[in-house]
Amino acid sequence: MSSVREIETPSPVGRDVRGPACGLLVGGALFFVGGSMHPSGEDVPGAGVKEALRSMFVDPAWDRSHGLMLLGMVVIAAALVALVRSSALSPDPRAQKVGVIAAVCAVLGAVDAVPHLFAASEADAIAAGDSTPLTNVHVVLQTVIVPAFGFSMAGLAVIGAQTRTLGNWVTAVPGVVGGVAYGIAGATVLFIDGVAVLFAGAAGLAVWVFAAGVGLLVRSRTAHPAARAS
Repeated sequence: MSSVREIETPSPVGRDVRGPACGLLVGGALFFVGGSMHPSGEDVPGAGVKEALRSMFVDPAWDRSHGLMLLGMVVIAAALVALVRSSALSPDPRAQKVGVIAAVCAVLGAVDAVPHLFAASEADAIAAGDSTPLTNVHVVLQTVIVPAFGFSMAGLAVIGAQTRTLGNWVTAVPGVVGGVAYGIAGATVLFIDGVAVLFAGAAGLAVWVFAAGVGLLVRSRTAHPAARAS
């Protein structure tokens, strides 16, 4: 009696999620580390938004923090674009749709991170009362793009856990809480005092992104076990 051993080749799902998975893992780590280095600035009663920003612009940690966050956003955006082009989310139309929205918002977030980084060059202009075009552009973009990114990522964390296409309910918790907090901060910081603390929600968002990447890597390795027949 002959025995046949057949080893399956990796399925398309297994192959094409590895790149996005690594991107989410690396991007989440960079975004987390950069956010943890973010200067806190001075809490001066009655100070305007630009004065509060200037207190952070002059901190040497600004460039390192936002350089890493910019790089993290670029990697996350690229990973999400690759993810929606892969087969990872396609089994469920809801996950695919929310994934596309999150990818678009992440690309916009990466664009916004550029003037955010270089706005620090206008610290002296703010002190002198001169024009600050980079800071003005960033403040306007932040009010729209940060909530769009935060809320869309929170939505992706929920849909991904619900459909079992990305992450799970345990890892979704920091993603949802962090994404909503980050989004609220971006949308209201110009109008409400004291909400800037909610920007710390970026850490929870980064944890979910990292965990989602790990989960996809595990999934890619277990999606095509060896099949044996004898």
